[in-house]
Amino acid sequence: MADARSTALLDMTLLPPLGEVLDLAAAQLAAWMPNQRWYAHKGAGTPQVEVAGWAPLRIAPDHATVLLVAAVHLGDGDRLAAGGAADGSVGNGPDGAPVAPGTAPGAHPGPTGPREPDALYQVPLVLRRPEGAPAPEEGAEIGVLAVSGGPLRVDDATRDADGRAALVATLVSGDGAAGPGLSLASHRTRPGSPLPLGRAMRSRVLAGEQSNTSLIIETEGTSPLIVKLFRVLQDGENPDAALQGALTAQGSAHVPAVVGAATVRTGAMRTHALVAQEFLPQVEDAWRVALRLARAGEDFTAPARALGTTLAEVHRDLAAALGTVAADEGTVRAVLAQMHRRLAQVAAEVEQVAAHRERLAALLDTAAGQTWPAMQRIHGDLHLGQVLASPERGWVLLDFEGEPLRPLAERALPDSPLRDVAGMLRSLDYVAGAVALEHGVDAGSWAADARAAFLEGWAAEAGTPAPAVLAAFEADKAVYEALYESRQRPDWLPIPLGALERISARGAGAGSAG
Repeated sequence: MADARSTALLDMTLLPPLGEVLDLAAAQLAAWMPNQRWYAHKGAGTPQVEVAGWAPLRIAPDHATVLLVAAVHLGDGDRLAAGGAADGSVGNGPDGAPVAPGTAPGAHPGPTGPREPDALYQVPLVLRRPEGAPAPEEGAEIGVLAVSGGPLRVDDATRDADGRAALVATLVSGDGAAGPGLSLASHRTRPGSPLPLGRAMRSRVLAGEQSNTSLIIETEGTSPLIVKLFRVLQDGENPDAALQGALTAQGSAHVPAVVGAATVRTGAMRTHALVAQEFLPQVEDAWRVALRLARAGEDFTAPARALGTTLAEVHRDLAAALGTVAADEGTVRAVLAQMHRRLAQVAAEVEQVAAHRERLAALLDTAAGQTWPAMQRIHGDLHLGQVLASPERGWVLLDFEGEPLRPLAERALPDSPLRDVAGMLRSLDYVAGAVALEHGVDAGSWAADARAAFLEGWAAEAGTPAPAVLAAFEADKAVYEALYESRQRPDWLPIPLGALERISARGAGAGSAG
C-alpha cells in the first residue's frame, strides 16, 4: 500500500497538458468566483469564465502553482443588472465596498463573433493530488477535477502556504514567468531592501479586504511585508503601485514603503499584478480611532489637524513627483458637468435628494467662477478607513488605487486635491452618523470641530480653498453617498441627507467645515 507521500506526488507527465487542465477548471471557477469578496459582479448571475492566459510559477514534487488570468463574460441582461454609479460609472460605497463592475480588454469568440470580456480577474491556483495532500485552508478549495492520470484538487493559491510562497518568490528572485497568453515581470523598487523567503517564512491572508487579496509575510530577522494581489485587471499602471512607489521615491513617511512589484501582460493588457510594501503591525485605522473617541466625547481636533497636514504633504509630494496641470476653464467645466449629471440622475431616483437639487445646482454654477487649485494625481478614494495611526510615524495613508472598479484610464488622470479633502470631511461626518445610529450618541459638535481642524491643517500647508469649490466636491460626494445608502443601507440615508441639507442651506457660501 502506498504511503501518503507517494500518493500525494504530482507527476505532470501522467496528466493531460496543463492548458487542458486549466480549461477544465474554468467551469469550477465560474461557480466559485461569485462567492468571493473581491468578485465585482455579484448579483449578475453565474458568469462564463475562460482562461485568458496562464504561466507556471512553480512545479514542485507534490503541487503546481500557476498564475491564471480569467476572462469573465456576462449575458447582456446580467451586465446591466450589475449596475453602476449614478452617472453610469463604477465605484465604491462610503465605506469602501465595491458596488459595480469594470470592463477589460480582450477577445472572446461568442455566438455573434468576438467580443470583449466584461472583466479580467487574476486567480492564481495550486494543483494537488487530493490523496495525501494537506487539508486545504478555509475557503481555499475551488474543486476537484477528474482527469486522466488521477484527480486533481484546485485551490486558491492565496489561501495555500505553498501558493503564497510561489507568489512571493517572484518578487524575491526578480525572475519572471511566461506561458500561453501571459507573461510576468518582477521589479525591485528598492533593490537593497530585504524580501523574505524560506523555511522561516510565515504567511497569511489579511482578513476583511474587499476588492483585492493581501498577504502578510513574516520572516525572522526582517520587517514584515504586505503583498497585495490585484484581482480585477485593467490596462495601465495601477495607481496603488504607481503613486505609492512615487511617494516612496520622494522619501515620504506617510505611506508604507514600496519594496517591489510585478507586472502582468495578457493580450493587449499590461498592468500591475502585485505590489509589496512594509507592513505596520498592531496599528489601528483612523475610522476605529475616531469612532471610539466620538462615542466617548473625547477631543479629536489635534489628530484631525495633523491628518489635514499629512494629506497636504502627500499632495505636495505627489505634485513634485508627477507634476500638475492648471485647472483651466475647460477642465473645470468638465468636472462640474459630471457633478451635474450625477445630481440629476440621483435626484431622479432618491426623492430626498431631489428636494435639494435646485440649490445644489446653483452651488455648482457658483463654483465655476471661483479659483481652483491645480489638478494633480491624488488618492482618489480617501476616507478614515484608508488611514493608519502609527505611534512612530503619525498618520499613514493606504490604498491609493482610487475607486478600484472605475476604468483605470480615468484613475490615472490628474484630479483636484479637493476631492480627497471632501472625502475626508465626509468620512468625519460619517463618524457622527455612525455613533448616533449605533449608540444613540449625539456627536454632531465633535464632528464639526474635527472637520474644522482637519481643514485648518490642510489649508495651512496647501492654502485656503474657495468655499464654493470645496462645498461642490463635498456635495458631489454626499449625493453619491445618498444613492449608495438608498440602495444598500436605507437606515444610513439620513447621514448624507443631513450633509446635503447643510450644504444647500448655505448655498454658494457654504463653509465645508461647518
